[in-house]
Amino acid sequence: MKIVILGPDGAGKSSVIQGLIGRLEQDGRIVKMRHLKPQILLRRRGAAVMIVVDPHGKPPRSALTSVVKILVWLMEEWYAYLFQDDGRTLLICDRYYHDLLVDPLRYRYGGSMGAARLVGKMMPRPRLWLLLDAPAEILQARKQEVPLEETERQRSAYRAFVQGQKDHAIVDAAQPLDKVIADVERIVTRALIEHEGDRG
Repeated sequence: MKIVILGPDGAGKSSVIQGLIGRLEQDGRIVKMRHLKPQILLRRRGAAVMIVVDPHGKPPRSALTSVVKILVWLMEEWYAYLFQDDGRTLLICDRYYHDLLVDPLRYRYGGSMGAARLVGKMMPRPRLWLLLDAPAEILQARKQEVPLEETERQRSAYRAFVQGQKDHAIVDAAQPLDKVIADVERIVTRALIEHEGDRG
């Protein structure tokens, strides 16, 4: 089962995922985390995750390069879904392809947004979309990688996207970390139980 955790910079995605994995493993769950995308064809799956300190610092790639990259991304996700992802394992994705639709500059995407949305519709769907949300002022107090106006825009875009998905939940990330992790754990556990019931 795959769940995707989204949220603007400062929402605490990494800390929440780390805490969530620890709690689920204590309960005997098999859990794996994937950062953003599988990167099978690019041969970087085992590489260390780079910390992005200036997500909008580089110019967009050309339209052709951008479209080729998202098509490769699409192939990678389906390859992982069909041949690598184990149905008994809970796969937690820190961001997912659709993050590009919210913040194309982060991914240096210079192609048509229509093409990007079309590819997004063809991506394997997670069981649950989970958004960590907090007021822009709180997010900015934690991380100031983009201006306040951009944080506000991203927050609205994330909420609009997630609320358009059938299976989603929005968690108040302004709460203390332990409370956020507990809320996320409760939501994920309920989704796991429903998933196991569907399979049984």
